[in-house]
Amino acid sequence: MLETFRGYNGGQLNLHALGIVVSLSGLLVVAPMLPEIIDYFGVSAAEAGVSISFMWACNAAAQFPGGRYSDRLSAGVVLLGSQGVMILGFLVLAVATTFPVFVAGLGLIGAGYGLFEPAGFVLLQTHFEENRGRAFGIRDAAVNLGSALSAVLAVAIVGTFSWRDAFVPVVVLLALVGAGTHRHNRGEYAVSRVALDPKAVCSRLFRERETYAVLVVMSVSMFLWQGSASFLPAYLQAVKSFSSFEATVAFASMFVVGMVVTPVAGALSDAWSPTGMGVAAMGFGVVGLSTLVLVDSPVGVGVGLVAYAVAITAIWPVMYVYLSDVLATETIGGDLGVLRTVYFAVGSLGPAYIGTAATRLGYTSAFASLLVGFGLAAIPLVWLGRR
Repeated sequence: MLETFRGYNGGQLNLHALGIVVSLSGLLVVAPMLPEIIDYFGVSAAEAGVSISFMWACNAAAQFPGGRYSDRLSAGVVLLGSQGVMILGFLVLAVATTFPVFVAGLGLIGAGYGLFEPAGFVLLQTHFEENRGRAFGIRDAAVNLGSALSAVLAVAIVGTFSWRDAFVPVVVLLALVGAGTHRHNRGEYAVSRVALDPKAVCSRLFRERETYAVLVVMSVSMFLWQGSASFLPAYLQAVKSFSSFEATVAFASMFVVGMVVTPVAGALSDAWSPTGMGVAAMGFGVVGLSTLVLVDSPVGVGVGLVAYAVAITAIWPVMYVYLSDVLATETIGGDLGVLRTVYFAVGSLGPAYIGTAATRLGYTSAFASLLVGFGLAAIPLVWLGRR
């Protein structure tokens, strides 16, 4: 495992992972601060959910251009540009005093991160022909570390400072990561006009039935992830009688679990069937979410959260290993960008769905309804495994 971190390739992985940690700590800090943000702007849970859905919709819209530019120009160009867009978005959030300005800032950071992620996949695909599963696992461990740090950042801010102050350190650290990205880049910053040509990419990808199966798995998984994670602290406070601090710690614990699970899942996917591991992850999801909904004791809620965290974090390195094996190396950025545009677009509906369902039916019914999703994702995984 340690050799994955060493040398020039390891340095690129480390720097990219650090960028993920910083970006997501700012991107996801909105969720644990959502009760304060709702109170500050005087909006409903449904309106707050729609604003977060808008952020992820902007993320989805940027995925294909980010991947296509990374294929045709370089990952370095796209990584630097995406970090600049995110810095601007976090600055807007840091000064937002009205809800429309807040939503605009969310859109910018969503679009910036949408450019950032496919460029990172091209980077890892280029530098890791061997141990690719481990590299993706480490990348997803960084996703979970950044997510956990968002909760730590929220705990440090709420009750002491304005929620807007949470974005100031993110701006500073992201600027430092951008400087490091530039310093360690060995390639040239060639910028030219790039024809996106989504029709040609889609006609190639969607000739195969496997593409549709993969999209079902990843779209449903993203819907579950975005919907539940965005409102988990609010759910625990409203239904399980958690304090704000306890709910934030519980939120962070899911990502701590993910930090352990994702490297292991990625490494195992190098040796075992990725689709089989995906089915196992869906099973953990059913057990975890059922426990979380039905049990009220702190220990029971903790057990449910751990099992649920295994499910929604393990599926990503598993599926990325699968895709890296079946997608052509020379077009993986654009191909993955199209796929990510679709499943992030579907996933972006998750917060709006949970927010609206919670407003009309209550949080318990909203979260319980997500159980259907694990079955929907398991069916195509079984089919892919038999091909």
